[in-house]
Amino acid sequence: MATGKEIENRSHIVGFREEISRAATSSDDDFFTWFDSAKDKDTAFIRGSWDFMIHIAWPVSRFLSEPEEKIALEIGHGGGRMLAAASRHFKNVIGSDIHDHNQKVENELKQRGISNFRLIRTEGKELPLRDSSVDLVYSFIVFQHIEKYDIFKKYLRETNRVLKTNGKAVLYFGRKSLLSLNRSSKLLYWIDRSVEPILIPKGFQELSARVNAINLIISLSHAKSLARRAEFEVLSSLVSHKKVPDGINLFGGQNGLVLMKK
Repeated sequence: MATGKEIENRSHIVGFREEISRAATSSDDDFFTWFDSAKDKDTAFIRGSWDFMIHIAWPVSRFLSEPEEKIALEIGHGGGRMLAAASRHFKNVIGSDIHDHNQKVENELKQRGISNFRLIRTEGKELPLRDSSVDLVYSFIVFQHIEKYDIFKKYLRETNRVLKTNGKAVLYFGRKSLLSLNRSSKLLYWIDRSVEPILIPKGFQELSARVNAINLIISLSHAKSLARRAEFEVLSSLVSHKKVPDGINLFGGQNGLVLMKK
């Protein structure tokens, strides 16, 4: 969803709606950059394109053919920065989010020549779509802001429900990163991975934090277990990186999974 800057403790739904509305009433740049802290609106969409290619398209490309014939769903589309990129690759793209400014996002996407999309507002707990109606579900920088573990589990079940049989999902979530965050060392990353079961004995941590800070951490092994219980096959595991256009290759604060609905 975003990298906001406000400091009050509120629920992720209330807090996000309030802070996003505050940005929307300020200026276009404030609204569209709120979701990734870019310097301006156009930069936000450029970075969104990179994030989609690096963190979504590339990992799922081994498992998904003919994207031009498929429907993709983004959970937490924000200002549409990644959805804009997805629309260039898929027949249709659906964006879901909790904020109240989809008209603003729709106008921006249409100005950029994008028409094969639909935006829906949700209550932050479910996906108001038909069963078996999409081919790909993806989410990036979203689930780490959902402070309730039960909501994450529900989203897994909802993702499975809306996917077609053999449909794919690419889902990222907050990770425990004591040593490897913003570092390039693979050794430090694997140390973090190795100590997760010790540091997170329940498999997850709900954190009290300001709006848009990290509210939920889930160990990779526990996320895999949850996915299997939700009737997914785990195809591969992922970790986010900070790459171009920043000109760096550092480990980010999320792990992820590529999943297939059985």
